[in-house]
Amino acid sequence: MVPGNYLGPAQLNTENHHPDMTSQNNSRFPELTVSGSPKQMGQQIGENFRSQIVELSELVLERFNKGSESPITWTQAENAARKSFARVGEYFPDPLDELQGTADAAGVPVERLMVLNARNMLSETSEGCTSIMVSAESSETGSCFAGQNWDNDPAMAPLSAVITRKGAGKAEFTSWLQPGVVAYMGFNSAGIGICMNALNGPSDTNGLPWYFFVRAILESKSTEEAVSVVESAPRALTANAAMITSNGPLNLEITPGAVESIKADDSGILVHTNHCVHPSLTSHNDDYGDRIYGQSFQRRDRGQDLLSKLSKVSLNDAKSLLSDHDGFPTSICRHPNDDPKTGWQRSVISIILEPDENRMHVSHGNPCENAYETYDAG
Repeated sequence: MVPGNYLGPAQLNTENHHPDMTSQNNSRFPELTVSGSPKQMGQQIGENFRSQIVELSELVLERFNKGSESPITWTQAENAARKSFARVGEYFPDPLDELQGTADAAGVPVERLMVLNARNMLSETSEGCTSIMVSAESSETGSCFAGQNWDNDPAMAPLSAVITRKGAGKAEFTSWLQPGVVAYMGFNSAGIGICMNALNGPSDTNGLPWYFFVRAILESKSTEEAVSVVESAPRALTANAAMITSNGPLNLEITPGAVESIKADDSGILVHTNHCVHPSLTSHNDDYGDRIYGQSFQRRDRGQDLLSKLSKVSLNDAKSLLSDHDGFPTSICRHPNDDPKTGWQRSVISIILEPDENRMHVSHGNPCENAYETYDAG
């Protein structure tokens, strides 16, 4: 069923469509720049976003259970989160100090914020996302970029923000996220940008939550450092890091037992969705096939097909791709549908990262209906 306000495939020129930048909704997410010690940065986040963090701390489990086949209680969630404290403190003490500062300033239990950061460890959930990575040589602007649609819970949109962190001795980074999350999609001052995709595969409850690895990547001063920190710490989940770096696209398929890299071919372009691509991991597509998010194979093929027709890829080409409705409503630009498990989700935002230019572009809602706003590093 196609909702009345949405463009179905018969109404949309999927080859050339992108939002009209002059006529669409120009709503921006709140912005904040923080600096100082990890705890000081956390305090600044907690003070500035107290109401959102309080609401998130109360809402996160309800929304998690909406997408889970195995609902859990707050007691179970907080007990699971407490198990992460010691391991996170061993490998990533600074983000843990930040969380404590945020919790203190916002007046919420730090265990609630750990639940927020470890929620995808609690049980199986289904999340989507289509990511693209384009090298400088393949970009019309001459600068590399990466982008994705975040197919997830629309209730998170009004509780989200763009935060720039300037921590001592580490790369500065700007990220779109919910305040209280240690890092999410974004870019840093070392020219690294990261998008991400949920990925089917094994998990290990003794490993570390995914968002702390995202934080480590964004605080890295080089690609080598970013890869090293992911490889050297115990990982809880199978997940995908769709990265753009000074050397071009780099995709990391990450499991508790392996970190496999996928680089672009001569086209300088990569597309990734919600299934494993590296030859050593494709068996997960059969072993964990029930976890693959809607039309993952078709969305990847569609993205590669559209981009392969272009001699150079512009930002408008990327916006057009991320607004594509082939296979509507579980298309690259995803809309609510009748699926009882994930039909309530949608493309909550679309984001394009230009780390070499210290900026990103974010739509507030489906990119087919909403303009991209530009955010520069604070």
